[in-house]
Amino acid sequence: MLNRIFGYARTIATVSSDTVVHSYTRYTVDIQRKNFSLLAVPSLFAMARKGQRRFMGESYQQLSPGNNKTFLSYTSLPHHGNIMPTVMRYLVPHIYNVTIVDRYLLSPFNIQNKSFYRYRFLSWTDDRVILAFTPKVDNTQLVRGNAVVDRSSGRVLTCHMEGEYDMLRFQLEVVPGTQGAETLLARECLLTSTFKFLGNRIVSTYRARYGIPSVDTTLIDPRRPVASAGQLRTDTLSRFEEELYQRILRDETARDSVPQAEGHHRRNGFWRVLGDCLIDRISSNFGAADQGYFRISPILNPFYMGYSRSRGFTYKTDVRGSYNFSSSTEFSLRMKAGYSVREQRLYFHLPVTFFYDKRHNFYSQIELGTGNRISSTTIAERIGADKLDSLRRAQNDLYLFKDRYVRFATHYDFSSRWSLQVGFVFHKRTAVDKRAFRQVGMPEVYRSFAPSFEVQYRPLGWKGAAITIDYERSLKNILHSNTEYARWEIDAQYLRPLTRLRAISLRLGTGFYTQKASRAYFLDYSNFRENNIPGGWNDGWSGEFELLDANWYNTSNYYARANFTYETPLLALSWLPFFGHYIEMERLYLSALSVKELTPYFECGYGFTTRLFSIGLFVSNRNGRFNGFGCKFGFELFRHW
Repeated sequence: MLNRIFGYARTIATVSSDTVVHSYTRYTVDIQRKNFSLLAVPSLFAMARKGQRRFMGESYQQLSPGNNKTFLSYTSLPHHGNIMPTVMRYLVPHIYNVTIVDRYLLSPFNIQNKSFYRYRFLSWTDDRVILAFTPKVDNTQLVRGNAVVDRSSGRVLTCHMEGEYDMLRFQLEVVPGTQGAETLLARECLLTSTFKFLGNRIVSTYRARYGIPSVDTTLIDPRRPVASAGQLRTDTLSRFEEELYQRILRDETARDSVPQAEGHHRRNGFWRVLGDCLIDRISSNFGAADQGYFRISPILNPFYMGYSRSRGFTYKTDVRGSYNFSSSTEFSLRMKAGYSVREQRLYFHLPVTFFYDKRHNFYSQIELGTGNRISSTTIAERIGADKLDSLRRAQNDLYLFKDRYVRFATHYDFSSRWSLQVGFVFHKRTAVDKRAFRQVGMPEVYRSFAPSFEVQYRPLGWKGAAITIDYERSLKNILHSNTEYARWEIDAQYLRPLTRLRAISLRLGTGFYTQKASRAYFLDYSNFRENNIPGGWNDGWSGEFELLDANWYNTSNYYARANFTYETPLLALSWLPFFGHYIEMERLYLSALSVKELTPYFECGYGFTTRLFSIGLFVSNRNGRFNGFGCKFGFELFRHW
């Protein structure tokens, strides 16, 4: 019987890509308890400060690939907002896939997850069976529940699931379609979710139906969407829903007859802007057909804070936007900035990209930014020993330089295997201690202008490994360049998704300088550098050296590296009682490095992420001896919200 259930999806043809479906969604929100901490939750700022505690909304939509259309929608939520958008994903479950919702919640109806569940048949009839499933371990990636299954085919007729993920405890009732490919998708969904956070408690109920008859647009009055929804609705409201609906209907009628005062709008506008800036993501579409958008990260979201041993606490922000001129032409920009408390430094990267042809990934990009502070040992060698000792006593940052750069590149994919990129990079490096360099009569500013060339080869196409060869050479006397060098780098990366949300990441790379000016140069690699704006659990997937001192990145005229990462749910700590329930994903890290005076260098690590934070623990070995222990910490709270 289990084999029939696991194999049912393979017997059904996939859904046509041009299928058009009409849907109806209704939800209610009941804030049973709230306090000031609710103000910190993205998208809930306006609702947290509002005295009202119960809300309702309805919508009718036409769903088609790339062109969804809303016929009717209303909500009593403040500013017509969307409460907890992460909840909406539960209304489109895929019970036969490895994961039920996006890339989380391992499905008990997929054979790859069989080892995570216990199955028990509660009753049998001639044509149906009732199946109960429970997880072998209490973990947030697993669900429990029961299903009514067709005995002859293994098709799930109805299903009840419950679990907890990312601050939400949920119960989900799913009724799949009845014919063909529709049986793989939900026809009806009933979701009840409970959100708890620092004493706050919000209970929400969502109902969704798909494949309903097309909407009679003659019954829709755009000026009175609440009344129109009442005429289109085909089912009966519960007592709780009916009370909310009648209140909203009265408000709509009163609003039509008595316009609100201008001062009221100004006060509401002020609080909305304040909430958007501090707590919520600021985002909007623009253009006649919504072909443009911008998004600004919230100011007070702990997700944009992190900690590492080398930089201490780091605060980050992210701003992005784009405008589509056509399906293949696009203009986009993104600014990532971070502030290191220990270094008292602001970092930023601002790439601006124009796509000429997205199909061939043909674009030009100009990037402005600040690099890591860098040192030059050749400059130190040119300073006399007597002056060097006195300067060292006066200034610890004697060899350090601030780095500002401009990088331009044009990229083109000739095929799924070959890519080419050409451009240039300009660096302006300024001594942190200008006074000391003036004392010894040396330049305090060093510039370099370097044309660059990159070829990438993908032996197996887009889903295989990528091998990249970079060449960069600085030319003197262009834009006042006074630094010469030539550098090669070879890098190979491979990200291999496995079953059950598992994945391995491999990276091999080397770099070396074939030319260095005798007067001054800086060892600064593109693929071997410290990440000065870390981005949480999903950043730097190809591997980094978490405990390596920043100075080692620019002290050797060559490097060779290897990084391995294995990611999986339910690896080790996930099986622990109580604590294991909250662990979402786990990782194993292994990295090796060879540079001048550091051969070999090893790092081993283990990390995990929860709804609140991610943490990695690492140990390092330098030249065969234990070198240290450290951790990397980042807030993950409301990452998906």
